[in-house]
This record gives sequence, structure tokens and C-alpha cells, in this order.
Amino acid sequence: MRTIRLNTAMLLTGLSKRSLWRRVSTSPYPTRRESHGGSRTLLAIDTILSDLPMDLDAEDLSVVERADRGDAEAQSDVALILMQAQRPDLAVGWLRLAAQEAYPEAMYWLGRCHIAGQGVERDEDAGLEWIRRAAARGHVIAQRQMAALGRAC
Repeated sequence: MRTIRLNTAMLLTGLSKRSLWRRVSTSPYPTRRESHGGSRTLLAIDTILSDLPMDLDAEDLSVVERADRGDAEAQSDVALILMQAQRPDLAVGWLRLAAQEAYPEAMYWLGRCHIAGQGVERDEDAGLEWIRRAAARGHVIAQRQMAALGRAC
């Protein structure tokens, strides 16, 4: 059975921790706590499938599991899945996680979200800063956009 952390479930669904705990308490799927220098609650992905804003196939579920383990590329991919599902409000959280790990694709998309006001308050300065950071990390599209604006990376 595929499991994810409670915080991951919150980022995927937009539900609060309290709402998820209520869901988990009535779910037929097992929940468990693990302790590795701190406790964390793992729940079956099946517990939240009906709360997701999109359908996930087997490949998508694998991406979610990798994102849950902290893989920045997978976190960025989850964000793009959520953007396709018209949920930029949820996507931005995933983009931030991946951008904090200096993943250029996430930095670029986070910048676009700021510029367009998708999932965050519109802020061109913050958007351009994220795109500049992506360009500095080698993101080709970001580099071309910065060059077109006459700005250095």
C-alpha cells in the first residue's frame, strides 16, 4: 500500500491537518506513525484520493511518493500536475519546496506564478527574481527571458 506523510496530503488536497485527521479516523485504510529521530504520520494515499483535484495514474502516484520523500524534481512535477488541474493555489506550495532546494524548473514556474498572480499575490519583482535565479542555475528559457529584458543573470 502506498503511503505519504500527513503534510504531503495537506499540500495535495488543501485540507487542514484537522480535516485530514477526521478523514483518517473514519478511513478503512491503515495509518501509522514512524519514528526516525522524530515521529511522522503516514497515511495511505487511498485515504485522500477522493479529495484530490485531479485523477492520478500509477506514474503520477510514483511522482507523488518521490515528492513526499523530498525529491525536488518530483515536487516540481507535482506542482505542474496541479497547475494542469487548475489549482495553482496548491501548486505554489510544491514549487516553493522545490525552489528552496534550488531546482531551476521550480524557480522558473514560481516566478511565472508571481508575475501572473496565479496561486499567489501578483508581484512582478518577486517573479523576476525567481526567474533570474532559475537563469543563474542554467534554466535556458529563463536565461532567454532575462536576456530579452536586458537583465543580467
